[in-house]
Amino acid sequence: MGLPSFVFKKGYISLEKGTYFMTPTKQDLLGMLSNNDVTFYIPPYQRNYEWDNEQCLVFLEDIIKTARLNLKGQITEHFFGTVTYFQSEHVFGQPDKLILIDGQQRITTTMLFLIALRDIIADESLKAFVDQKYLKNNNAVGEGEYKIKLKQVETDWESYKKIVLGTPLTNEDKTAAVYHNYKFFCDELRKIIDRKDLELKDLIEKGLAKFSIVTIQLEPDKNKWENPQEIFESMNSLGKPLSLADLIRNYLLLGLSADKQDKLYHNYWLHIEKALPDLVSAFIRDYMQCEFAKPYPKAVEANYKELYAKFKELFAGRNSEELLKSLMEYSSLYACITLGQTTSDPKIDRKLKDIRTIGASTSYSFILGILKKWSTGELNNADTIDILDALEIYVLRHRLIKLGSAENKAMPLWNSQIPQIISSADKKTAFYRFIAGLDVAMRMPNDAELKKNINRDFYGFKQLKFLFALMEEKITKVFPDLSDKNLQVEHIMPQTLNEEWKKMLGDDYESVHNEYLHSIGNLTLIYYNQELGNEEFSKKKEIYINNSALQISQREITDKDVWNKDTIESRTAWIVDFLIKEVLPIPNNMFNSLNIQPRRVKSHTQSFEALGIVGKTINYIDDKSIVATVVNDKEVSFEGKLWRLSPLTREIKERRGELTPSGSYQGSIHWEYKGTKIFDMYGK
Repeated sequence: MGLPSFVFKKGYISLEKGTYFMTPTKQDLLGMLSNNDVTFYIPPYQRNYEWDNEQCLVFLEDIIKTARLNLKGQITEHFFGTVTYFQSEHVFGQPDKLILIDGQQRITTTMLFLIALRDIIADESLKAFVDQKYLKNNNAVGEGEYKIKLKQVETDWESYKKIVLGTPLTNEDKTAAVYHNYKFFCDELRKIIDRKDLELKDLIEKGLAKFSIVTIQLEPDKNKWENPQEIFESMNSLGKPLSLADLIRNYLLLGLSADKQDKLYHNYWLHIEKALPDLVSAFIRDYMQCEFAKPYPKAVEANYKELYAKFKELFAGRNSEELLKSLMEYSSLYACITLGQTTSDPKIDRKLKDIRTIGASTSYSFILGILKKWSTGELNNADTIDILDALEIYVLRHRLIKLGSAENKAMPLWNSQIPQIISSADKKTAFYRFIAGLDVAMRMPNDAELKKNINRDFYGFKQLKFLFALMEEKITKVFPDLSDKNLQVEHIMPQTLNEEWKKMLGDDYESVHNEYLHSIGNLTLIYYNQELGNEEFSKKKEIYINNSALQISQREITDKDVWNKDTIESRTAWIVDFLIKEVLPIPNNMFNSLNIQPRRVKSHTQSFEALGIVGKTINYIDDKSIVATVVNDKEVSFEGKLWRLSPLTREIKERRGELTPSGSYQGSIHWEYKGTKIFDMYGK
């Protein structure tokens, strides 16, 4: 099973973060588990039980191998690693509670094996022996958690408890890893019985009984250097890495009293885990981006430590309960964004579903900020829908011309603009005004740009089916069910030409086929459960009319007598026009002819003198009563003090209670001269 991830040297151990003076003690695994004076407790900051069948098989093979060697007279032990713990407050009349810091996965797996053995072995006396010796604690009073010798984390506890007690499990209980591995051991033990080459009792007496461990008891109350949090992180720095969620849970809970841990875990963290199964790490990264309006690395294994370090830096000094409460509140909103949990408004739910469908995960932290303002009443339902609708249009236009590479770094910055957007009388216009001011990489593609680039290879466009579905909805008010397997994207001119199609396309059929096959004008959406392939055009029209059940498969198709270059181009023009005007409309007055704002001018050319406004008065856009006088090339005078425009903007935001977590502003966006934004004056 491998050696432990630290080295023992004369009464102390060396871990990744330093040297800790603690006394390791060698003992038998079953000897530790048979102690009825203690109950083992897995604290809430530990990760859930995660061993899979492959790891359990290795464990079982080690037991079998050890048993066979000892049965042959080769006296053999198997080192099973380390178990590190500290003792919680003593409760008179109950066994001592030992809090596991390291060894949770191995101890849980051992217990599951013992439960399976108890349930499979035929000998009733051995059943009772295993049950009373290792699984339950006869010294515990009553039937509480102390009665079961290993107390699991909350998410595994109900399933584990029922397995130990032999009571019926619900379908939800059976989804837990503890149940899956218990069943795995039951199945494997039955195979051993069928093979008749090894007695089950030998697996205990000659196998598991020969497993040795090293135990380390921490005494943090006596020795300050025996810090459970530091040791936990060090011991988990090798082997399977902790996820970002594991690290954050540990950071927020470890170091508190056991009662406080339980309270915060049950009141807050458990809600987060249940709201976002398998998404907690991704959520924490987006929460950080939302709160601080800055981009951070994606929450993948290679970045967990970096994100954890940044989290600790950003939230240093924050009260754990306040932070957990905030995370819990945001997690419910994140579940609406990512998992389709309802917001209670069907129109908001629909917009969130659309954004998931088009794969706009780069916008999740911004949407999280918008939904938070909605949840507090600072945005009403209609304004929230308008902003999400504009975002959907923006992303789809981006995708249509293959933009998007800058979104992961740029979109988190949008959170700094949310206070300005929601303080505007017209929120939708304010949001469009903001995205109209973005530079080339993040520009809002205008109508002319879409028309120019729409004739690309559309068959490989990931959002094509969704785009056609939006068109169908605009025509019929009904959105097709994208999950229906009979809903297909169909080539009208087929991918393989027969003689009839060649004749219809004309002498240059080969070049027409090569150029227009995957054009959007040659594609449509149909409900049909058979391949139409290279059926002649008249046959296809009949299917489109009688079997497709969609208007998008009839418009600009079934009224044509032939299908060739001219009709494909005609339908392409209709689709493009319909997309621009009906499906993805943008306010015409918001964008210049190219809709590409100039990149921000470098600081040495952002000159008040070049703008000709030295000595002039400028005003703050959101409150025109706030004015400043331009006194030189770079500075303005405000309340008798010289300021650069960006620091002054931050000062005013702070005074007005509008300061965002990032605290970063581009001053030229927030000030104007005679009704013209300073930023736009630089652009000109």
